[in-house]
Amino acid sequence: MALHPLTMPKIGLTMEEGTVAKWHVPEGGRVEAGQPIADIEIEKSTSELEAPVSGTLVRHVAAEGGVAPVAALIGIIADSDEDAAKADSFAASYVPLA
Repeated sequence: MALHPLTMPKIGLTMEEGTVAKWHVPEGGRVEAGQPIADIEIEKSTSELEAPVSGTLVRHVAAEGGVAPVAALIGIIADSDEDAAKADSFAASYVPLA
């Protein structure tokens, strides 16, 4: 059981930030690994962000239209309801690896 971070992906070589253009899955929605869950917009294009794991998308940390730097936390997937209850503290303590 665990929480899994969704981070702003680095889509282009010079990309420093992106915009969450649209969430395809609502908070509380079930996701499968590889499923498109959001559209990420950069200067000249839009790309789909796929779920890295299966679980429940428990938190949209970045709202639609929200701009975030590469590697910033934009969402959280939980393996179980027990994990979902820890999402707020996970988000507050998250430090990007990049």
